[in-house]
Amino acid sequence: MPPVGNCVIVTVKEHYRKQLELRYPVWYMKKIYGQGYAFYFGEIGNVLMPDISEVIAWMPMPAPYEPKDLDWSDI
Repeated sequence: MPPVGNCVIVTVKEHYRKQLELRYPVWYMKKIYGQGYAFYFGEIGNVLMPDISEVIAWMPMPAPYEPKDLDWSDI
């Protein structure tokens, strides 16, 4: 499982539409209601529920692209 509180990208098995979907940003956090941990997206109250959108894989968010020759003076 990802470190608690980190923002990640997840692949979910969408049971109603019977397809795989990529979701981000998603946070793995201690459950607001009940015990244990869950994946949350958007507003803090939005939880990915395993019987609807089952998380089957996760990966860390990539670092943003940072070009070495970026010139901020022209912006």
